[in-house]
Parts: sequence; C-alpha cells; structure tokens
Amino acid sequence: MSEHKATQTEHPKTDDGADLVAEVRDFIATRRLLNLASLTPDGYPHASTAPFLAADGNFYLFISDLSEHAANLKAHRKASVIFNADEADTRQAFARLRVTFNVEAGMIGRELPLWRERIEQLREKFGPVMDHLKNLEDFHLFELKPSAGRYVKGFGQAYALEGLEKHVALHLKDGHREKDSDAA
Repeated sequence: MSEHKATQTEHPKTDDGADLVAEVRDFIATRRLLNLASLTPDGYPHASTAPFLAADGNFYLFISDLSEHAANLKAHRKASVIFNADEADTRQAFARLRVTFNVEAGMIGRELPLWRERIEQLREKFGPVMDHLKNLEDFHLFELKPSAGRYVKGFGQAYALEGLEKHVALHLKDGHREKDSDAA
C-alpha cells in the first residue's frame, strides 16, 4: 500500500490529463496499422502488424486464422500494442513519438450486433475489401481492451496512461540521471 502511495506522490496526475488523452486519441486516429506483441501458444513473443479500428475506447482487429497472431490471441488473451510516428516525421530516433498499451483480447461473435457495427466501421476505414473479407469463415473480429499505457512525446515527455477512456496521465519525470563523471 505504501508503494502505491509513493508512486502517486512521485508522479502526480497532471492537470492536463484530459488534453493528453485527447492527443493520444487524435494520434491513434491518424494510424491505419498497429504493431502487436502477442504470445505464441508456447509462450514465445511474436511481433506483427495488423489493420485496426479504434472505437469506444477499444481496438478491433479483423484477422484470419491463417495469421500467427490470431492463433496467439486465442491461446493468450494478454498482449501489447504500439502506435509509432512515421520515421520520416521523426527527427530523433530516441525520442520518437509513440503510444503503447497492454491489452486483453476477446473475440466478438458474428451473431452479435456489435460484430456488424464494427465490420461496417472497418469498411468505412478500409474500403470495399471488407465486403469480401467479412464472408471468409477464417476471419474473426477481436476486441482489444487497453489498460496501462505509455505516451512518449519526446525526451522528458513520457506519460503513464490508464486506457483510452480515463482522463488520467501521469508525467514520468524521474529516471534519467547523468553518470557521475568523478566516479569512474
């Protein structure tokens, strides 16, 4: 309990939490792909990329059983996602703008109204290819619910997030220290 209080004291909530969460949402809205870190059935990490939809504070993937990440999400619900700024727009690679979230995955059944709603939204985002993909039985709609996250805007501008719905951002100021030049 004292550790939790200490963390809150060291990293107080910013007054601009709602603004930072809005920035994160706006940034994610400019992306068409997310990078996914999932676990294989044997527990090995697997990195992949997938088209996604962000809606109601969650991320949605419409992916095939032929993809390794679909099998992984079925075997292990916990995963991680990252959204990166384009390399061409990044002046300093060490300070690249990025957003990461831990997520918990679940499948949305085709019989549910939410499935039809999200498929239509995916069609609006990705076009008529969805008319074909939605009829393929090996494709499934996954809902990724974000929890703890991190928003890095640059050096000294890292913020801890609590999903996309909570207007909470903790400025992470501690951590970078220069090596003592006298002690060598």
